[in-house]
Amino acid sequence: MKEIIITENENNQRLDRFLKKLMPQASTGFLQKMLRKKRIKLNGQKSEPSTKIITGDVLHIYFSEETISNFRSSRTLNKKISINDASLDIIYEDSSLLVLNKPSGILTQPDKTDELSLVDYAVDYLIKKGDYNPKVNLTFTPACANRLDKNTTGIILVPKNYKTLQSVNEAIREDQTQKIYYTLILGHPKECGEIIGYLKKDPVKNTVTFSEKPTSATDKKSILNYETIESHGDYSLLKITLQTGRSHQIRVQLSAMSYPILGDPKYGNRHINSRLYEDFGVKSQLLHSAKFSLTTMNKTFEAPFPYIFLKSLKNFGFSESFDAAV
Repeated sequence: MKEIIITENENNQRLDRFLKKLMPQASTGFLQKMLRKKRIKLNGQKSEPSTKIITGDVLHIYFSEETISNFRSSRTLNKKISINDASLDIIYEDSSLLVLNKPSGILTQPDKTDELSLVDYAVDYLIKKGDYNPKVNLTFTPACANRLDKNTTGIILVPKNYKTLQSVNEAIREDQTQKIYYTLILGHPKECGEIIGYLKKDPVKNTVTFSEKPTSATDKKSILNYETIESHGDYSLLKITLQTGRSHQIRVQLSAMSYPILGDPKYGNRHINSRLYEDFGVKSQLLHSAKFSLTTMNKTFEAPFPYIFLKSLKNFGFSESFDAAV
């Protein structure tokens, strides 16, 4: 028998979801059956799967330690982070939240490969710092609350505890945020404008297509506003305000309007990209998440531009007085 006392990091979630996080290799049906048969009790009583657990609740699981260990075993690869790996670019940190400036070329969170992600580095940092102990936190692991494409740079939020993760996720879900990006594009759009349309994702190819009207029930409505900061030669610098947060959204919508982002290997202009790489070393899309505000939480974060973005502005003849203040 194992006794678990619910902590703040497990507070205010359904019992069945907590059990599934605690023992991910056990089926949902099996766990519900164990609740019915009182092999799992909450505060000494039989409980429904939908029961909300709160801090201080006591859970008793009448399984052997070996059974619990087998149900808890993870198929995730044990990734080792060496001392030589890149350090985190920390924008802001307090007791509950870590805010990072993501570089280009790194995944925001793990995928099916063995490639290290930003969240791997963040968790390693929090463990070494003593802000997170995986032996104590049975079901909570710090994770990124927002995502950026692998080669997009800028702000990533990493809540350190479950309560903060809930608050940040709610702010994002309820559109209580403001997200501002800057990008360099091919072409000369109007001084300002709005792009509204629908995006369809192909999960196999990891590509997204744009249409002005929905083509299926799964299409996602996507809205962004842009302001042209400056144009020089064939290129323009845009300030983007996202109204929705969809996968590849800015890249796809601008490309669909014939304003591809410079350096974008998937939706950009291959001929221009090849020349930019040979002449200036631009290897990926020049798209940067510069400002992220949690409006109801009265928090605003700004991320300095990466070197290649500022270097490209200079190389393309843009005003050297441009500053990232938004």
